Amino acid sequence: MRTIVLGLGNPILGDDGVGCRVVEELTQRLEIEERSRQIDIEPFYRGGISLMERLIGYDRALIVDSIQGMGGEVGTIYRLTMDDLPTMTADSPHDTSLKAALELGRHLNADLPKEILIFAVEIYYSTEFSESLSPPVEASVEPLKNMIIQELKNLPSS
Repeated sequence: MRTIVLGLGNPILGDDGVGCRVVEELTQRLEIEERSRQIDIEPFYRGGISLMERLIGYDRALIVDSIQGMGGEVGTIYRLTMDDLPTMTADSPHDTSLKAALELGRHLNADLPKEILIFAVEIYYSTEFSESLSPPVEASVEPLKNMIIQELKNLPSS
């Protein structure tokens, strides 16, 4: 069973880069034994169709990203499924939402993961350039890494 862990975001837009930061630290922290279980871990900087295409060939996917509007305080961590995400037609005028992209991929018989989990951190979005996370989002990094490591350890090996 192949699993991919993708950290999404823009690492130069402050809190929006939390997903990339988490997977970079996960890569350094996970033991060789865990990595040898067909688990790929990487940052990814695009969404929509490109993200759907990156998931092809995996049985499971864990996506780490920032999120807004869930009602929690900045730094709150959520474990979500695709059903928990709102249905949106587009994230931007140039692409589509992951949900819509996955529907398209399945319609085209793409070999997409049967299980997709999203680990998201509530942020207050800013367009100011920064490679630093705000203190509440920074405080969520270690607990989030631990949640993902636990999730990976609980995955069946086949």
